[in-house]
Amino acid sequence: MLDLDVMLFDFLPKVLLAIFCGSLIGLERELRDKPAGMRTYMLICTGAALFTMVTVYFTEQWAGNADPLRVAAQIVTGIGFLGAGTIMFSKGRISGLTSAAAIWVSAAIGITIGLDMHIFALIVTLIIVIALVLLGRTERALGLKGRRHYRFRVTLNMTSVAEFQEAIRAAPNRFTTVEMETLGDKAAMVIDCELTRAERHNFKRLLMKHSANFKMLDE
Repeated sequence: MLDLDVMLFDFLPKVLLAIFCGSLIGLERELRDKPAGMRTYMLICTGAALFTMVTVYFTEQWAGNADPLRVAAQIVTGIGFLGAGTIMFSKGRISGLTSAAAIWVSAAIGITIGLDMHIFALIVTLIIVIALVLLGRTERALGLKGRRHYRFRVTLNMTSVAEFQEAIRAAPNRFTTVEMETLGDKAAMVIDCELTRAERHNFKRLLMKHSANFKMLDE
C-alpha cells in the first residue's frame, strides 16, 4: 500500500506538474480551435504520469520482479488509438494530425514526469508550445496552412463551362459561384473560395488548363 509521505511528497507534485504541462499544450490547441482542448491533454498527461509512477513504485516494492517498461509500451499503444480519433478525412483533405501528435507527445511528457525527470519534462513542454505557436505563425505568414478568402472573375468559352464547373465540383476545396452571365460566345463567372497559397496556385493552373481568363477581385 502507498504510505502518506509517498502520496504527498512524491506522487502529488508529479501529478500537479503533469496537470500543468498537459494543460499548457492543450491551451495552445484550444486557442487554435482544435478538436481536443485543455482538459483532454491534461488528463492524458496526468494519466500517463500516474500509470508510470505507480508501476515504478510497485516494481521497487516487489524488488524488481515487474517490468515498468511494459506499462509504458501499453500507454504508447493506447494513446495511438486515442489520437486516431482526432484525425479526420474529408474531400481529399486530412485534418487533426497535429492534434494527434500533440496527444502522443503529452503522454510522453507524462511518462517522463513519472520517471522523475521533472525539469526535462517542463523544458520539453515549453519548447513544444513555443514551437507550435511560432511554426503556426510561420505557416500562416507563408500561406502554407492558413486560408484566405478570394473572389475571382472568370471568363471562358461557353463550350468549356460545363467541363469547368465539373472540375471545381470535384476539387477538394469549396468553390461558390456567386453570379454568372453570358457575353456572346463566352461566359463570365464570379467565384468565391477560401484557399491556401498552394491551393490558389493549383486553382490558377486549373483556370489556365481550361483557357480561362481570370481576374482576382478580392484577396
